Amino acid sequence: MKLINNLGRIVVGTMCAGAIMLAANSCQFDDTHLKDSLEDLNERVDALEDFCDQIQSEIETLQDIIQKLQEKVTVNNVVDNGDGYTINFSDGTSVTITDGEDGKDGQDGQDGEDGMTPPTIIVMEENGVYYWGYEYADGSRDFIEDENGDKIPVTGEAPQVRINPETGNWEISTDGGITWEDTGMPSTGAGTGESIFAGVDEDENYVYLTLRDGTVITLPKTSELAFDFGTNGETLYFERGESKTLTYTLSGATDVTITKPDGWRAAIEETGFVITAPAAENTFAETEGLVTVIVISANGQTLIAEQPVIIGTAPVTDYFTIEVPEAEITASSARIVASCNDPAIYWTSQIMTQDEFDMYVGDKANMEQYFMDLLENTANYYGYSSVVELLPDFLYPGDYLDDYTYSGLYSETKYLTYAVGMDLEANFTTDFYWGPEFTTLEMQVIDLTFDIVATPTTTEVSLDIYPSDKAAYYFATAIDDWWRSYGYTDEDIMNDICSQYSFLLPYYAQTGDVTGYVVSGMNPGMDYYAIAFGVDINAYTFNSALTVEPFSTLEGEETDAYAEANCTNYWSIADLEAYNPSYGAFLSDPANPNLAAIDYTYNETATSAVFVMWIGDVSETAYDELYSATMSQGDIVYKGDPAPLYYVALDGSYSTLCTIGRDAAGNFGDMHISVVQFTEEGKSTDFALFDEYYNDLMSTASVNSVSAKSNFLSPVDIESIRVMEVSLAPEKKNDIRKITSAVSER
Repeated sequence: MKLINNLGRIVVGTMCAGAIMLAANSCQFDDTHLKDSLEDLNERVDALEDFCDQIQSEIETLQDIIQKLQEKVTVNNVVDNGDGYTINFSDGTSVTITDGEDGKDGQDGQDGEDGMTPPTIIVMEENGVYYWGYEYADGSRDFIEDENGDKIPVTGEAPQVRINPETGNWEISTDGGITWEDTGMPSTGAGTGESIFAGVDEDENYVYLTLRDGTVITLPKTSELAFDFGTNGETLYFERGESKTLTYTLSGATDVTITKPDGWRAAIEETGFVITAPAAENTFAETEGLVTVIVISANGQTLIAEQPVIIGTAPVTDYFTIEVPEAEITASSARIVASCNDPAIYWTSQIMTQDEFDMYVGDKANMEQYFMDLLENTANYYGYSSVVELLPDFLYPGDYLDDYTYSGLYSETKYLTYAVGMDLEANFTTDFYWGPEFTTLEMQVIDLTFDIVATPTTTEVSLDIYPSDKAAYYFATAIDDWWRSYGYTDEDIMNDICSQYSFLLPYYAQTGDVTGYVVSGMNPGMDYYAIAFGVDINAYTFNSALTVEPFSTLEGEETDAYAEANCTNYWSIADLEAYNPSYGAFLSDPANPNLAAIDYTYNETATSAVFVMWIGDVSETAYDELYSATMSQGDIVYKGDPAPLYYVALDGSYSTLCTIGRDAAGNFGDMHISVVQFTEEGKSTDFALFDEYYNDLMSTASVNSVSAKSNFLSPVDIESIRVMEVSLAPEKKNDIRKITSAVSER
């Protein structure tokens, strides 16, 4: 080596000078110390050369490790060799690194001289790519650049290091040793010097390789032999020439083989597992098949993964989308926006509380049975003879946007949203889809109380209401004992009332003192409650505690009040529409596309009557039972009121009209029963007569009845009798397509 030759000339020169002195003085020369110094110097030179080789080897090892990391090669295990570590990789290769702490032990030189310090070659990560870098003595860092000024990726050519034989400084070459750059760092000293690697740690999933500059390189450990396309086994659908990049997972493999259908391409690339369908011009390519990956581990274990691929349009799997705008959730309402992705199916979207789900369903696998029970009770509740009869009014067509704001919800309550497809024969056509859950807000209750004075008669009560805040909006009415006997809480009562009135609530809200507020339609000698509570007329909900004042109606007296009902005039709506197109708007009940007029006659004593049209011939029902059902379910008609109109079917079926006369004092007389049959042959074509009925009805509708129902009614199923829920409650039911509670349990 050049460095050794130079040192040799110095030594020879010294020896010559010593020889001259020896000849002049004629004394014997002792060269033992000189020989020891020369031997020590040679050892130091050898150590420098060895350390240079060590650093170069470690740089190449680091390059190998980074390359395996970027190629997703994993670590099978790490073996502690005592003075370093051997890292065994999943591709069957291994690297050995020196324990950095052992290197520090030999850092100090002999005779107090400093130990050797290698150039600080580091790796620097940028956008997921590792590049070679250099750390200066002051701790600053920079990328090592090639002759073109470009950063050098670790997976490219590794920098070379050497000790300059002239200056003794470390030098770096980035062009394979053609040119060298002085680092300014001397290589003086002895010992083994410092390793590039500072230490190795590991946990269950990763190996952490720490470099001398503090950089930590994280290497994933090999798990069980595995390959996953990341598609959950679902078939992938492609257009001609389309490429899809899959985020796959691979572990434990030393060999990977990929097969594919003819004309397709499949490969593991830097971006992921890429599958490309054949182009349109490749008419001989297969249009579907399996992309197969066979992986083999170092111990010979084999695993096969398959991905079905098809050229074509994917069938609809997520039939529904449901959104719950967070800004539109209140203490008692929430806007739900649902849509269907298949225009060919019928469907519905609903909500239910978590408590209802836990109590009545328990497991999502039970939803079909629960929902069918719910539909049956809903059909009964609204007077339909069957679920199949209900469904045309209940289900949405596929392209319908269900943008609905539920009101009357319970505060601070968790709700579930869901949707499902059904056909008109009550068969499920999709699985239940569960949308986002939401929780209503805390109710903001105002401090509002009422003094209520109730003055009852036999069938009505006069209320004087005095609110504590004269400017506050409130709602007042009377309810019967049924609410409390069925366990309704005050919040339940207010929620149900607000839900029934919904957007009509502002029209029935009161302010200030109200006297002589009459609620009618009650039965003699029964217990009732006058109630009042504050309402938010914008949110359609209650906002105060419930004030309750109990009272009892007076016992009734015998009366000869009597009223009769008969039905001889009925028309097809289709005929009416042909006569007057505006009448086509009445077709809101497809199952009963006809209108029948009910005429009433009263004796001299009767001033009003309670009436019901029951579905079927129920005239054989026990008189007392039928009387009680008519009293609780019936509507009020007053002498002089126009004839109500009923939706009916001209299918030859029977209906039963029950009418109970009432005198001026509120006493009820005997019940008149009339069985009627509606047939196609009996329909009327006297359209001018219908004009008279319609005009009378529209101009003088009754507003005094206990439940001032809409002017167009439907027959009632006596098997689904409901007791009076709220006095003065309009027949504005919740949208028939919405089930906001388990009606089967109410």
